[in-house]
Amino acid sequence: MSAKALFARIKRAAPASFVLASVVIGGAADAQRTNAPAPGAQPAAGTPPATTPSPAAAAETAPPAIIRRIVVLGTQRIEPATVLTYITLHEGDTYDEQAADRALKALFATGLFSDVKINWDGTTLSVHVVENPIVNQVDFEGNSKVTTKDLQKEAQLKPRMVFTRARIQSDVQRIIELYRRNGKFAASVDPQIIQRPQNRVDVIYSINEGPTTGVSRIIFLGNKAFDDSTLRSQVATEESAWWRILATNDNYDPDRLLFDREQLRRFYVNHGYADFKVVSAVAELTPDHSSFYLTFTVDEGKQYKFGKVEIQSDIRELPAQSLRPLVDIHGGELYDQSEVEKAKDSLVNAVGTKGYASAEVDVRLRRDAENHIIDLVMRIEQGPRVYIDKINIIGNNRTLDKVIRRQLRFQEGDAFNRDLIDRSRTRIRALGFFKDVTIKNSTGSRPDKTDVTVTVEEQSTGEVALGAGYSSTSSFVGEFSYTERNLFGRGQYLRASVAMSTISKQYQLSFVEPWFLDRELAAGIDLYKYVTNYNQASYQGDVTAAGVHFGFPTSEYGTIQVRYTYRLNKVSVYSGASPTLQEELSLYGGNTSTSDIGFTFGYNTLDDYLKPTKGVVFSLSEDFAGIGGSLKFLKTEGSFTAYRPLFWDMVGSIEADSGFIQGYGGLTVPIEERFFRGGDTFRGFKIAGIGPRDTSIAGDYGAIGGDFYAIGTVQARLPDILPSDYGMNFALFSDFGTLGHLDSPFRCSRYIVTCTIRDNLALRVSAGISVKWKSPFGPVQIDFGIPVVKAPYDKAQLIHFSAGTGL
Repeated sequence: MSAKALFARIKRAAPASFVLASVVIGGAADAQRTNAPAPGAQPAAGTPPATTPSPAAAAETAPPAIIRRIVVLGTQRIEPATVLTYITLHEGDTYDEQAADRALKALFATGLFSDVKINWDGTTLSVHVVENPIVNQVDFEGNSKVTTKDLQKEAQLKPRMVFTRARIQSDVQRIIELYRRNGKFAASVDPQIIQRPQNRVDVIYSINEGPTTGVSRIIFLGNKAFDDSTLRSQVATEESAWWRILATNDNYDPDRLLFDREQLRRFYVNHGYADFKVVSAVAELTPDHSSFYLTFTVDEGKQYKFGKVEIQSDIRELPAQSLRPLVDIHGGELYDQSEVEKAKDSLVNAVGTKGYASAEVDVRLRRDAENHIIDLVMRIEQGPRVYIDKINIIGNNRTLDKVIRRQLRFQEGDAFNRDLIDRSRTRIRALGFFKDVTIKNSTGSRPDKTDVTVTVEEQSTGEVALGAGYSSTSSFVGEFSYTERNLFGRGQYLRASVAMSTISKQYQLSFVEPWFLDRELAAGIDLYKYVTNYNQASYQGDVTAAGVHFGFPTSEYGTIQVRYTYRLNKVSVYSGASPTLQEELSLYGGNTSTSDIGFTFGYNTLDDYLKPTKGVVFSLSEDFAGIGGSLKFLKTEGSFTAYRPLFWDMVGSIEADSGFIQGYGGLTVPIEERFFRGGDTFRGFKIAGIGPRDTSIAGDYGAIGGDFYAIGTVQARLPDILPSDYGMNFALFSDFGTLGHLDSPFRCSRYIVTCTIRDNLALRVSAGISVKWKSPFGPVQIDFGIPVVKAPYDKAQLIHFSAGTGL
């Protein structure tokens, strides 16, 4: 039989999966299934060489390699089925080396495996994997300049994540970059891996921070209009100096250098130099590598002035002449880019109040380089009147939607109004529930529709405080309290507190429902007990009270609160107290009760409740005691405060407070209801340091209070003298006013021949500076007040200090 016929017979008899690569003929007992002899084997003597088919012939004759089985080996946490989902090969597919290579790369790309091997034996595909360990914990050692919290934010590797070397190297670079931004250019990071059972690892970043790289000098080249000192005050980076122990910007930071370039540009273009540019900003290490020299090369250009100022409006309801007063720019003034931006914002707000949310304000500057004049053209291009389509609220993980929605001054279907948007943001911020509030509009379902998105960032509203502090008024103070301003996310207020100091003990429980019965009606209840040692007046007061109150708005900015309070009063006089006070106590017996009904009208237009710059606050209170109880009196109090911006970024305020109390039905006003002023209510004087006084009592004692007071304050809040991260604010102030007018039975004792009561409604004036500091230990306030005008018997106090902390 010929070789060709033999090959054909064997091929017909072979199974489908059998691949015949070659046949050995000439004395061989069995046909070989491999196309090469075993390693080291020699052909038998006289045996002719094996015949090998050509690749083309093998391709024509070899049947496809079918994957009969896929086996996954080496998995621990990961299911084998999960591994199979990452590869494109399946049982029954034809084996292909390119497909196997793609599967290998896909498994490595998951980041789940440190090693992967794929073996093929002709019928079975074996996938061998070595899993990456799981991160048990991530820790940092050696860091002091940068907090662990900041490092955790920067590191991408977190506990319970899959460990990879690539993530480790990425974190090392991110940490080094973080240290460079903090002036630590010599910092190094050594990652350490500690093996744990069950294929887990601990990752420790060992940090060597090295010395801080400061800034030796800041140099400016090319500046002629402004000297170096002026330009240094405009950039954020500061030169290193020994007295700047609290400074945080006296190191080199590449990111801050970019910010400094922009600050210089803004400064120059706001002073008429419209062509100004920073040619270069170079940081050079000193020879000893301890600090940097920063060199800014600038090109000032020519100084420009405003030429013609023109407003063009396509909106019929807003003609150009009605908008001109909103643009406080006039020809001949120095060009100021910030004024142009303010004018644009004013026009955008004016257009938004008419419902044209999509209107554009196009600012065009026509520059006359020869005459150094810039003509300003502001064109308002009308878009369709826009209505609110949807209102979306995001970020409120705890607070209910309705708590936010009831502060909005618009709803779905209303015409878009920029003023109402801004007012709604102010109202939501005033809740005190959120760290940040933004309201933005976007394109709605149609060109005349817009969606409004309210984004809030919630902050902690619950507080368990264990506090301690000291003040000139109360001496040492300790407090334990629980406060929740947003109970169950419903906007309800709850507070329970116990406070004790060297002069008082206070216990309080308060609850307020701001929307009683789902109406804009606030309802609250108060229970409290105060025991106070009024050393300046030589008596102790013990008040136990319960009250309810209701409040509702009268307008967008006005509110009214009505209240009822029932109080039990106990008064005990110290030995050596004023004879007038002892006489008064004999009239009332020391124990009184007060049944008090009253109201307060409030009006508030502040732009920011926390740090106002403009607006007014007004309140008027009236209390009537006598519906039950043993005391009968009428008390009226009012206050008014106005804020407005001044020059040099200062904010000025004027405040006026006044009050009057009068007994009726033959009863006088007892000492515990009279007014005392001083300390933080009239700076420059001690607590109860002004007003009627029994001069027969030595020292700081003898104050007996008054029935009338009128006090005014003028104050200028200074711009930030120190960087904002210091948390310090300064203000200049002057307090002025009077306190006095006792009831006639107490103006002079009826049983003492020589009258020692001083009550003349004399004018008092003080002036000074107030310092507020958000210290790491809590808020600190120091008032330096000097009495300018005072009565001879007043008690002055140059420094009033208060500080506190809470845990």
